[in-house]
Amino acid sequence: MLVNLLRNAVEASSDDDGWAGLAGVGHIITKQRPDFDARTYGYTKLSDLIAAITLFDLDRRTLGDGKPAVIYARDKRHPSKNPA
Repeated sequence: MLVNLLRNAVEASSDDDGWAGLAGVGHIITKQRPDFDARTYGYTKLSDLIAAITLFDLDRRTLGDGKPAVIYARDKRHPSKNPA
């Protein structure tokens, strides 16, 4: 199931706060399912697919020095260290 694949990949590549860079998530997914392609689900990028599912928080982090932003994902079920 797609949701389990995504959740497992995010968990496997996440830091202590539950955040996982999408590059790492994509790498894990490709290792587990070499035929995986976000376009199969109607999205051109993994980040678009994950955003559409709405089960994950997304965070775009700018690294500065003209480097492209890095997108991180976290399962919304992950307990936050700073509850609202």
